[in-house]
Amino acid sequence: MIRLYLITPPAGDPAPAIEAALAVLPRGSVGVQLRQPGSTAQELLARARTLREICARSGAPFLVNDRADVALAAGADGLHLPARGLSSADARALGIGLIGVSAHSAEDVARASREGADFAVFAPVYDTPGKSGRGEAALASACRAAPIPVLALGGVDETNARRCIDAGARGAACIRSVLGATDPAAAAIRLWKAMALALLCAAAARADDSRYQDYPVGSRATGLGGAFVALSDDPSGIYYNPAGICDTRRLNVSVSASLYGIERQSQGAIRLGAGTFSIATLNDLNVIPGEVGLIKGVGRMDERGAAIAYGFDVTVPSFRAYGTDSAEPFQAQTRVMDRTFNVGAGAAARVSDKLNLGLALHYVLRLYETSEDALIQQGDPLNPAVGVYHATGSFQNANLVALLGAKYRHSDEWLFGASLGLPGAPLYSGGNVTVQDVVSVPGTPNQVIIRRSGVNSRTYVPAMARLGAAWIKPQRWTVSVQITGHLGTSYDRFSVPADIAQRLRLQDHIERQPVVDLNAGGEYLFNADYSIGLGLFTSRSGAPAFTLNPDGTLAAESSRQSRVSLYGTTVTLGVLGEHSTSFVGVSASYGTGQAAVPNDPTGIVDPTGFHAVAVKELFLYVFLASTFRY
Repeated sequence: MIRLYLITPPAGDPAPAIEAALAVLPRGSVGVQLRQPGSTAQELLARARTLREICARSGAPFLVNDRADVALAAGADGLHLPARGLSSADARALGIGLIGVSAHSAEDVARASREGADFAVFAPVYDTPGKSGRGEAALASACRAAPIPVLALGGVDETNARRCIDAGARGAACIRSVLGATDPAAAAIRLWKAMALALLCAAAARADDSRYQDYPVGSRATGLGGAFVALSDDPSGIYYNPAGICDTRRLNVSVSASLYGIERQSQGAIRLGAGTFSIATLNDLNVIPGEVGLIKGVGRMDERGAAIAYGFDVTVPSFRAYGTDSAEPFQAQTRVMDRTFNVGAGAAARVSDKLNLGLALHYVLRLYETSEDALIQQGDPLNPAVGVYHATGSFQNANLVALLGAKYRHSDEWLFGASLGLPGAPLYSGGNVTVQDVVSVPGTPNQVIIRRSGVNSRTYVPAMARLGAAWIKPQRWTVSVQITGHLGTSYDRFSVPADIAQRLRLQDHIERQPVVDLNAGGEYLFNADYSIGLGLFTSRSGAPAFTLNPDGTLAAESSRQSRVSLYGTTVTLGVLGEHSTSFVGVSASYGTGQAAVPNDPTGIVDPTGFHAVAVKELFLYVFLASTFRY
């Protein structure tokens, strides 16, 4: 993959500048194009043969602009075509290997992709002598137009390369900024470093502590988009509102689990190709939200249920194992496993004909493990400077949370519910953190630093409240809405020494602002056997805004938590029986926002800095849920 495309100036011998630049740039990620339209075929062929040898020694693909005859005679790796030149298909028929195409619009990029080009160069992005720049918005549109890589050309240098990458470009092309510089090697390093810091977003790590819940859990509650506080008449009521569990007339057992789940997280634009759906920098994730519970009424039953009921409920609102891998510009790998288990027991009583009250206690256990490895090599390929970073972190903590609930039956058609979650009481915590740095520079002693720390940890559960209403038309409709508010919180996940905190890439300090989320859903009964449900929900981020330095990097005091708000929907089909109700459905949520990624996890380029990148997240899982009544 060409990340930096060096295009020769229109006149003069470019060989010395190209040789100097290739000597300091990563092998295999830099391409060279010979473009000198004023030269004769004989002059072009002589220079092409010289440049081909230089590029071959550095592992750099070599292309000739427009002249297929010169490219074939010189044994070049490929041919670069003007926007209105020879078609890619015709060039391929001549036996050309690698084909690049100049583009000045999204339509040009789409056409190049259809004709079989390997990559496109969009220009000009910024103003250049004699040409007005088309801007970053036009670049972003071109990058979305087709699945082939797009490189940004025209006024691109170390001051704006990151913005081009953030717009969706897979790299940069340049003429004057490197090969026209007084010191091509130094200019090449500056431009590559600027791109490298942006390209490293492929190794972004998610921070799940910025949101309170990614998706609804429970049997019937999932089908209603989590809008269950006014109903709560099955075991998942212990999770939403324990006051509702006495509105059942039989022993009630509920089981809910996902059959398959994925997450997609990306930096940059989603690209739709012909029959394909691809996103740059994918993270795969097993999502296993699940629930199992039981409630039982005590004493005499009537048409509404029991006067007193008790039960328990076990939910797994989060069970994740995901990671990222990046080969350029740093070799980086992250792995995260994040699991949350919620065990609740509750009881409810009907204190009047219209009012139920309930209480539940929840034991919330969180297990978190993460590791990150990064490697960078710079300088002489035979004797490079090497930086290695390895970090691991793990913690376990538990909280006890009390949930108070009330349910009010205004009439047979209108129900209202409310629940109040008290702040969590920490029960125990523990964890370990290890950070290792190795720096090897030719001619100097190797530096090996290992930092270890046994730590306390915490996942603070703030107070929250749910308010909801439901409208029921017997044997036909149920419509439910709910508002959930969480108070803000502030805590440190790890208590680590300053030298570890400085190098640890995992966000340690957590800040969450108050958040209000909305849930709404409806069920429609076709007949006595089948129903369909539709739900909508939000999961808004409570993370604070990033604080930026003048150069766009994160200030030292800035939060690094992911800031992605999700908006989701659920669709379910219900099968109703005498003793059971089963739901099969799909839950999907999507959101955009920002994440903080390290400038250089190895510490050679930048040991402590971070910058913000655009992030998209997609959650999707298929679930099966059943409630049994005896």
